[in-house]
Amino acid sequence: MPVNWRGRLLVLLPIIAATLLESVIRFFSYHQPESDVYVAVHLQLLAEMLPFFIAHYLAWRVKGRRTLIFWLSGFVGYPLLITMLAQHNSYFKSWHLLGIQGFCLAAGASLLWFSHQLSGRILQGRQNWLSRLLSLDTMVGLCLLIWTFTWAGVFLHTDDPMVNQPLELIIDFAQIVNEFGMFWHYFWQFGCLAVTLFGVYWFNRYVLIRRLLAKHGVIPFLAGAMVFILAMSAPVCAVLLYLPVNNVAEFTLLPSGNRNPFDPFNYQMTFWCLAFSSPIILAFERKSQDARLADIARQKTRTELQLLQQQVNPHFLFNTLNNVYALCLEKSSQAPEMVEKLASLLRYTVYQGQSEQVLISDEITYLQDYLALQKIRHTDNCRFNCQWPDDTQQQTIPPLLLIIVLENAFKHGIEKVAQPCELNLVIKLEGNQLVFECDNPIAETVASSTLSEEALVTGDAGGMGLDNLRRRLKLQFNGRHRLYSAQRGDRWETRLEMELSA
Repeated sequence: MPVNWRGRLLVLLPIIAATLLESVIRFFSYHQPESDVYVAVHLQLLAEMLPFFIAHYLAWRVKGRRTLIFWLSGFVGYPLLITMLAQHNSYFKSWHLLGIQGFCLAAGASLLWFSHQLSGRILQGRQNWLSRLLSLDTMVGLCLLIWTFTWAGVFLHTDDPMVNQPLELIIDFAQIVNEFGMFWHYFWQFGCLAVTLFGVYWFNRYVLIRRLLAKHGVIPFLAGAMVFILAMSAPVCAVLLYLPVNNVAEFTLLPSGNRNPFDPFNYQMTFWCLAFSSPIILAFERKSQDARLADIARQKTRTELQLLQQQVNPHFLFNTLNNVYALCLEKSSQAPEMVEKLASLLRYTVYQGQSEQVLISDEITYLQDYLALQKIRHTDNCRFNCQWPDDTQQQTIPPLLLIIVLENAFKHGIEKVAQPCELNLVIKLEGNQLVFECDNPIAETVASSTLSEEALVTGDAGGMGLDNLRRRLKLQFNGRHRLYSAQRGDRWETRLEMELSA
């Protein structure tokens, strides 16, 4: 079996990104821009973060409780082991590069990956609070929050950060705890910058793209973007100049780096924010639209399946009611039993027939009730040879699927032959595969018509019942079933194989 390296690389991509980010941050902190230092730092951190790759991959491959066990072993157990080793071995403490920052980056990247996988499954169903929590707005807000926290930590680590440029990209979590007041001083100011950036994103998505581009076209969108850049850049930058951090030195946190809100670079920064966010927003809007269309298609398929499942054979129903009427006139003791079986069939059709899946044991009981009614009707001229599975192991199947073949066996076969006959029915489970076999007599008028086997299998013959069956099999078992239906002499043989869900 070929190995899907592309899929495995995609799973490990978040940890690769976290490793490279930690390596670059660590390299910049050395202020030694030599290539050999760059390679050495990357290789050493790659080796030290290898357990994160293994834990993340194994947590993705397994299911259930083992996922949490593997994840905790790698992202909690391994850091604790490294910390204990560093405390007891001075050489290892001076050698190793991986610290709490690298642990947090790797764990955060892994959690974002699993959150992304979870959101993908959620967005396939109905929209709820969790899908909104994992929306693009939330992800942008989360990235800006991480950005705010990072720069607040970097500023805290540097004395007079507005004067001592460039900054060392180092975050000391112990220092954050000890000097939380100063950290908060930087955090809320960078938070104001983050809110400004989120406002640009929000206006671009909900006004420029959804209202102008989607409804009126490219020209109004470009004109609206130009108006926003020219009208809002300078006033917003003027407000941001009032932040305390911008009053310490001539250097400011504005895009221009100076105290001039009308600097052309401030306008350029607004333009690049719109230019950078627009493709991301458009891609997400397209994905959301595709998800909505897929949901509409699933709803349409579900509705079609329900209509197909609700098709009760009126021929059987009317014949059974006529037989009940005749038995009642004769005051036969079989009349109450026949009414009971018919009521059971109708109850199953109305209630459980609406479900997507039912237990195989319930479906078999339905078939047995149907055959019990038919035995009352065909006591003199037909013998039933049935073989049922001993253990269905709580497996499920779409309701009212097998009955279609059985109804055809009576409608087009047994009811049209005059002489005594027999019906052979076999249902068996082979692992997760269900095999349904039915062979019944056919009338001479049908047997003499010599239909081709290819036409019978592909659906060019067989009537509305088999068309219904083929349509349902295509919708519910596409690529996981095989239907064989053909004439053999004076008998009709049908074999249906279905791969059940695990």
